[in-house]
Amino acid sequence: MPTHTPAPSTADRTPVPELLSAAFSAIRERPDLNYSRTLNHQLRAEIRRLLPKVQAQMDAITPRTRAWYARDKAIDLASQELDKGISPSPLAAYMALSELGRRLHELDEFAGGEV
Repeated sequence: MPTHTPAPSTADRTPVPELLSAAFSAIRERPDLNYSRTLNHQLRAEIRRLLPKVQAQMDAITPRTRAWYARDKAIDLASQELDKGISPSPLAAYMALSELGRRLHELDEFAGGEV
């Protein structure tokens, strides 16, 4: 039985700029636990959606160039964040949401700033 959660359809997805705004303001606004979990799920889904696109770009670029290394680093850091869970500590969870936002922003920039 597959454990992969299908990506939400385009109509069901929250636009990346809105996700980034919510992620970057999480420490300041301190959203409730349910919203934090929802945002965490949405950020992770968008990162998983963009990772193959950035990987395909990296595969098409001449290895060991600046562009190749930049994408390699973005993919590696995003993958590391995906491996981490959300903390039961509210402050740590807000910090994790902000970091997921940074990873999403970087991947989104490489993917052409999809909205």
